Parts: sequence; C-alpha cells; structure tokens
Amino acid sequence: MNEEKSSYSYNNDFLLKNGKPWFPVMGELHYSRYPKKLWPEALAKMKAGGVTVVSSYIFWIHHEEKEGEYDFTGNRDLRGFLHAVQAAGLPVFLRIGPWCHGEVRNGGLPDWIMEKDYEPRTNDKGYLEEVKTYFAVLAEQIRGLLWENGGPVIGIQIENEYGCCGGLDGEEGEAHMRVLTKLALDAGLKAPYMTATGWGGAHTAGLLPVMEDTATPPGTGAWKSFPPMGITYSRRNGMIQISEAILGKRRLHGQRMETILT
Repeated sequence: MNEEKSSYSYNNDFLLKNGKPWFPVMGELHYSRYPKKLWPEALAKMKAGGVTVVSSYIFWIHHEEKEGEYDFTGNRDLRGFLHAVQAAGLPVFLRIGPWCHGEVRNGGLPDWIMEKDYEPRTNDKGYLEEVKTYFAVLAEQIRGLLWENGGPVIGIQIENEYGCCGGLDGEEGEAHMRVLTKLALDAGLKAPYMTATGWGGAHTAGLLPVMEDTATPPGTGAWKSFPPMGITYSRRNGMIQISEAILGKRRLHGQRMETILT
C-alpha cells in the first residue's frame, strides 16, 4: 500500500502533500538501464541520500524493439521496478514518452517506428494509433500501481521537451500534447501530477510545467568552479513550475555493465 492517508496536489504557489507545502527531492533511476538485482540497493542508497521521489523514463525502444513483440522481463520489468520502489517506501514519477530523449537512440522510439511512412511526433493518425496501442500496453503493466489504487505512481510526464527539442510549433504543438495527454488518460495512465517540460518554449497543453536549473551553463566547462546553486520553485503565467536540477552524471560502478541498454 502507499503511504496511509497521504494525498498529493498543488496550487499556484507550491506542491502540496496532505494539504501542506511540500518540497520533494527527485532522483532518476532508469530501470531498463540498470541490473534488476541491484534495484533495491540503488533505491536504498537514493533514499538514504535524501531522495524523496524516484523518477524513470519508460523507453519504448526497450520494450518493443520488434513491432508487436513486447518485452517486460529482466531489467525491462517495469512492474517489478514499481514494486521495488514501493518496497523502498518511495513514490515515483513515470516519464512515459512516447519520445523521451534520455540519450537513447531515436529518443526512445523503436527503429520500426522511424521506418514507417509517417512522421513521428506529429498529429499523423498512423503515429497516434501506434502511441495509443503502446499506452494501452503500459497501462496494463502499471495496472493497480497508480497512486489512486494504492501504488507508488504519483506523477506521469507526457513526452519530453516537445517544441524545444523537435516536434510541431505553435498551436499544432499544443494540440499534439493535448492529444497525447488524452491518449494517456483514456488508457488509464493518470496521477496526481500530470507534467510536461516547461523550458525552452516547450508545449505544455495545460499540464504542470517542469523547469530546469543547471549547476553550470551548458557547454562552458564551468563545473570546476561555481557558486552554490539555489533550487527554487518559480511561477510562469500564474502556475507553479517544478525545477529540474542537473548536477552532473556519475557511474555507480567503475566497471562496464554489459546489461546497460542504449
């Protein structure tokens, strides 16, 4: 079960947990890139280090490399990962895409999607039908593990950096995000926090916008000397925004792990 009597919401000023202002610390653990046997240890370390919410991409290419053939076994065991998160006593945000980026080939879209005669990340009916099918498969994997069902899933992010890193412009881009949101909700993928990238002119379509703070300006190499970084919530158009703080990337193990997917 999830935390007894806990509730999550937000207003124009801050996130709320049990009706009180809440400042979570979120940490990423991409389950399909990490050995399943080490998930409990990694989650325990995250929690001990002060992380209060886990976040993970769901990379489509890791689950449907071949069209119509789904794989949720081993390191790809999404349901098993959610159970591990729950056992660690942590809530989770799922970044369901369909396009994720995450330094994965095609942004996480399967190769066979890229070979179709439609343009991915557009309002083409063929592409949206593929997304609809995929979201339905995800919903079945997550069934019973959403927050409203007693599970750990308190947040779902739609797409990633849509409009600032590819995608349609203007109202077409907003419309695409609205369609993706509807497809997710119709599939049963819903959570207290439904979010979208908010920086760089990305389209949010009314979702809770997630912003970015970086410890160093991109590409400057200024990491060698920089002042302490303050992470704060900010407001845009009267709506709270959550900051994504990029402090750098570190390996948890010195040796190469052949189980990591790219």
